[in-house]
Formats: sequence, structure tokens, C-alpha cells
Amino acid sequence: MRIRRRSLILTLCMVVAAGAVTTAQAPANLPGAEDILKPLRERFAPDRRLAVFDISITTSPQGVIVGGEVEQAEAKDAVMRAVRAAGYDTAADRIVVLPDPALGADRRGVVRVSVANVRSKPSHPAEMATQTVLGWSVRVLKKQSGWYLVHTDPDGYLGWIEELQLTLVSDERLKAWTANPRVIVTAPVSVVRERADAGAAPVTDVVIGGLLRSEGVEGAWVKVGLPDGRQGYIRGEDTKTLEAWMAATRPVASNIEKTALQFMGTPYLWGGTSSKGFDCSGYVKTVLHLNGIEMPRDTDQQAEQGTAVPIDAGVDQLRSGDLLFFGTRAAAGRSERISHVGIYVGNGEFLHASGLVRRNSLLPASAIYSESLRNRLLRARRVLK
Repeated sequence: MRIRRRSLILTLCMVVAAGAVTTAQAPANLPGAEDILKPLRERFAPDRRLAVFDISITTSPQGVIVGGEVEQAEAKDAVMRAVRAAGYDTAADRIVVLPDPALGADRRGVVRVSVANVRSKPSHPAEMATQTVLGWSVRVLKKQSGWYLVHTDPDGYLGWIEELQLTLVSDERLKAWTANPRVIVTAPVSVVRERADAGAAPVTDVVIGGLLRSEGVEGAWVKVGLPDGRQGYIRGEDTKTLEAWMAATRPVASNIEKTALQFMGTPYLWGGTSSKGFDCSGYVKTVLHLNGIEMPRDTDQQAEQGTAVPIDAGVDQLRSGDLLFFGTRAAAGRSERISHVGIYVGNGEFLHASGLVRRNSLLPASAIYSESLRNRLLRARRVLK
């Protein structure tokens, strides 16, 4: 028993000693590194939701090491110039410029599922940052553990999509996909089936705004192709040709309200931008997108779009289609914080996603008046011309 104990103590001492050596040799952050990187981060990635600038400057027995990832060769060069100007002439350059060269020519992706969840990290338990829908493209930056880091189109939002939800393509193949005659899904939810028969097995579900290759009409059905080569049939009444849809799209207040009302009762979903579930800014973004207006993804970004509209007690200056922004007012030691958005539809009323897509009023005499939201109303912006 005593021999075993002495052996255990000796083993523990060896482990501790080995750990001490490892710690001593591990790279440590370079003092003053943040002072070097801050102005460059503000220059190349002022909004980290839209650009990669993940740089570290560390010291080790081998010297100063500059590592990480950026999206522009110019950013990499600027970092190394700044590090050397700070006196570290021999700093080692370990910066990778994305897209990762390992991707080869296939640096674009097309969504192959009805709704692809875009997460903040390459993991299912990670926060859902946003969504993108079938047939829409993304720009691929790198692959990690079965996930792709991407920029969604057209807003450029950053996040991770599981590899099985994308079909990787080259720029040439993406052009071929977009050059094909396509249909856009116009029903909130529909189904592509194996045959032109309502009882046929499903190939996939689809949501409004999804894009499919058109391969001809068969009675009340449209034969369609998916980005990954699957084929099927969708009810013609649930689609329009993309050209006809674009020609008919008019970003006017009446169309905005009509689109917004389609989603009444849809449940709230953090990160949601589809008819399967919305958060507040995802709801606004999707409604405007379906009317030909592209908006940034998040509420604070949306609050910078369009032009300001004065807010008076009777909200007389507001027009249908204006965006309303709610949150916490600035105070001593605290800046303004915008945390919610809705779409004004006239008569003091607005539509928004909070718990579910619903209607509320800014006017106390209304049966659907929301005192808490009226008190938190910070801004109104006009995005319709």
C-alpha cells in the first residue's frame, strides 16, 4: 500500500512538472497587442457580424507570432506593417486570408433544404444567428468539423451552416444555376413531391421565397429541380416564375402590409427569417425582401436605414410601411439600446414578431394598445420611397 502511494505521488509530481514546462513554453498575448489591432479591426471589420478579422499577437520562446484569419490580403499586410512598426521586425506571419485555399474552386454554396439554420459557431447547440432558404447562395470561407463558415447572400451575414444543407459549387456552376429558368415559392409553406399528385411522397418542404429550377408545367403542377440534382413537382398555384414575380414586385405600403399579414400567428424564433418562425428583425427583413427591399439582418443595423420620421403624441407623421424601433433610452453612463422593431400599418397600429407575429397599437384608446411598447418607442425610419 505504501509503495503504491509513493508511486502515485511520484507520478503526480511528474505530471505537475510537465505541466509547468508546457505552461512556460505556451504562447502568451503580447503586451500592447490590442493597441496595435484595435484601429485595424475598426478599419477592416467595423461590424464583426459582416467581416472576419480574428487576429492574435503572441510571444513564445521562438519570438513574436502573428496568427489568425482575415478576408482581405490588404488587411493581412496592414497588420504585419503595424506589428513591425511597433518594433517587432522579426514577427512571424501566420495569418490566413479567407476563403481557405483548401476549398479549391468550390467557394460558393446553394442551400439544398427548405430552411438552413446559420449558427454563431460550428455546433448545433450554438446560437442561431440567422437563416437562409432553398435555392439561395452563400459565399463559403472555410470548412470545420462538418460545417461551413459562410456569408449569406445578399446581406453578407456571417455564420456556420452544416455541410449537408449546402451544395458546394464554383462561380461558373453558380452562374449556371442562376441562368436557368426558375420559380419562386409564393405560398408561406408548400411541398415538392415525387410525382404530380397530392398524395405522392414528398421530396422536400419549401417556404416562401425559396427558389427552384423550372423544368416545365404538367397540368396544375410545375416540374422543378433542386440545387443538388433532385427533382419533383410543386403545385403551380404555390409558385410564380422568377421573372414574373420580379416584374410584379412593387415596394409600396399596401403590398408591405399584405405580405406582413400572411405571417400572422407565426411563432417567434430567435434567429428566424422564414415562415417557420421569425424574430423581430427577421420578420421585417423577410417582409421587405419579398417586396424587393433588401435590409440588413439585425435591428440595430436596420435602424440606420432610410430616413428619420418624427414621432409625436398622435403619431401623425407616421405612414404605413414605416419601421418602428423600440428599446432603452440613453441615460447617464448608458447609451441608447435598440432591441425590437415592427412595421407600421396606419391608424396607430403596427405588426411585429413578439411571442408570435401579432398586431398592436400605439394609441391608448385602442383595444390592442401596448403601453410598454409605446413607452419604449425610440425611432421611426422610412424605407419606402
